[in-house]
Amino acid sequence: MRMQRLKKTLPLLMVLLLSACANFKHPGAARSVDTGKPAGDEAAAAAKEDDALLPKAELAPEILYGVVAGEIAAQRGSVGASAVTYLELARQTRDPRLAQRAAEFSMFAGLLKETSEALTLWMELAPDSVPAREQLFITLLRAGKLAESKPLIEALLQKEPERAPAIFVQLARLTSRQSDKQAAYELVQQFAGRYPDLAEARFALLAVAAEAGDQATMNREFDRLAQIAPAWDLPVAWQVDRLRREQPDQAIEFLRRELARRPNAGLELKLAYPRLLVGAKRFGEARQAFDQLLPAYPDNPDLLYASGLMAYQMRDLPAADKYLRQALAAGHPEANFIRYTLGQIAEERQDAAAKGWYEMVGAGPQFLPAQGRLAMMEAGDGKLELALARLAPLGGNDQEKITLALLQSQLAREAKQYGKAYELLSKALQRMPKAPELLYERALVSDNLGNIGNAERDLKLVLKEKPGDAQALNALGYTLTNRTGRHQEALGYIEKALKSEPDNPTILDSLGWAQYKLGRLEAALKTLQKAYALLPDPELAAHLGEVLWKLGKKDEAQAVWDKALAESPEHDVLRETMRRLGAH
Repeated sequence: MRMQRLKKTLPLLMVLLLSACANFKHPGAARSVDTGKPAGDEAAAAAKEDDALLPKAELAPEILYGVVAGEIAAQRGSVGASAVTYLELARQTRDPRLAQRAAEFSMFAGLLKETSEALTLWMELAPDSVPAREQLFITLLRAGKLAESKPLIEALLQKEPERAPAIFVQLARLTSRQSDKQAAYELVQQFAGRYPDLAEARFALLAVAAEAGDQATMNREFDRLAQIAPAWDLPVAWQVDRLRREQPDQAIEFLRRELARRPNAGLELKLAYPRLLVGAKRFGEARQAFDQLLPAYPDNPDLLYASGLMAYQMRDLPAADKYLRQALAAGHPEANFIRYTLGQIAEERQDAAAKGWYEMVGAGPQFLPAQGRLAMMEAGDGKLELALARLAPLGGNDQEKITLALLQSQLAREAKQYGKAYELLSKALQRMPKAPELLYERALVSDNLGNIGNAERDLKLVLKEKPGDAQALNALGYTLTNRTGRHQEALGYIEKALKSEPDNPTILDSLGWAQYKLGRLEAALKTLQKAYALLPDPELAAHLGEVLWKLGKKDEAQAVWDKALAESPEHDVLRETMRRLGAH
């Protein structure tokens, strides 16, 4: 980092740190923070006057070496060491410029003690320096040294009254660091009382009142701010941020009330209201709030984007399509995500435009999902080889390659090309032989192929990599139950999985099926009824119906199957069960 660049950056970083909501300001505040620097001839005269105050000292070799060493250390990342070096040089030379540099490095390194010492020295050497005085009071407040900061604040307000708005904003920011909340309250009350019509003073007072738990004063000051600074969003945003963490409903109600009496609030603050509603999962209200802003901001890309996503959340696909297209045309930065979402909307509407949207998704997080959707569409059209070829060269890291191999296997399985799926997974496992996801998927394919030995081998390899994994334990137990006579052994695996996830309906289904195979029909019925109530899946319906049938409750079994058939008329397991048992 070069010396000149750091010198310009450090004070700016300090200001940004202490006034994080720089976008929330009212016109009066912007005008009132004046640097007060002279211009033209006055600037030149001031520079000469400043030079006259500097110490008359020769640039000794040890001083030059210290400056160079300090800058090199900063360039190499040792900013704290540079701060110590400059502080020592400033003490030796009594040069305020070196003290200022020491303060800048100390602040950048987060060294409060050294910052305080450097600023104190800077003030001593340049007693009329307003930046030194202001940064020292900020540092003292950050360190919780309230009493020491008071005379500095007093002097700044007297010497530079035009800086009062900035000083009060700093007080609002830093009061939370004070251990003596009551003393901080009294200090701010004393200063703010002199500025009854200054918005920043009211903000500082309500901030310290919040720390002291004085809700009545907070309410009064918010009422006052709504009158004198109705377009200044910072205090409202500050309070919303306080409330939303632990009292989100109160944050919503507070912001709703403030916006009602602040019609000229900025768009960012107005957008905060529906965003809070989204966070509270009050999606209907959030959508209505977003849509109410649209007439006033019809071309705002962020608002169009939010309205489009909310419409999609509420399953209003025509509105979602309309707003997201407009957000894309307005230049919203999340262009790829919008294109991907438009592709999903088109798919759900059975619109051929889906393919075009997915093809327009460029490099980024949505690229692979878009390519995956295109491959699924191709496979659905009977073009499995084309779909697999699309996915084959993709993937930049192991996790992406695993995801793509799983998708390829899924597409091949859905096409009932189980041998192809096994081949694809085995090829991927040559590169990543211990990937549990690939081993698990290959076990399922082996089961489809009727190769139970390979399925058992792969599931045990998964458990070697992930001991106690409930999904693998359940799959192994179910496979042994369904495909072998080792029912008691299978039951052990399933019961172990159930200990980890006692309410998992798929594990309960496996347990009920194992109980059935062991001849425990009543226990199986109870278990499968619980599983089916949690997950009315057609395969669970097949199992539950079979147990009911075996217990002689054929009408109940038929009712369960008929309901499942209405939703999944082509389900293989359900159809095979009914055919095997002679049900209609």
